[in-house]
Amino acid sequence: MIKQPLDVTPQVAGLCWIKEDQWSRLIEVAEDSASLEKTWQEWQEKSLEMIEVFATRNILIEKVEVDVEALIDWCQEREKPVNASSRAEYVTALMMEQKKLKTDQTTRH
Repeated sequence: MIKQPLDVTPQVAGLCWIKEDQWSRLIEVAEDSASLEKTWQEWQEKSLEMIEVFATRNILIEKVEVDVEALIDWCQEREKPVNASSRAEYVTALMMEQKKLKTDQTTRH
């Protein structure tokens, strides 16, 4: 019996992507700054490795560019600390917003 390959659509997950020039600001405001890499270069290297590992598991990681000041505002509005959990929640909110915009654009004629 021949096994048919499964048509498996990769899962997509977002990764909070901080620009190098905003890294020091994130370190200033992040509640969990002690657990973050010391430099943007170290963080970038670790993040890119993580993207590769997830790809081997059929999970595509989308880099979601995050403006640190916008993140701070978002957290303050929701009375949340700036930490890994809130960064992930913020990225999810941004991705959902982008998806909604794309859907709205494709449904218009």
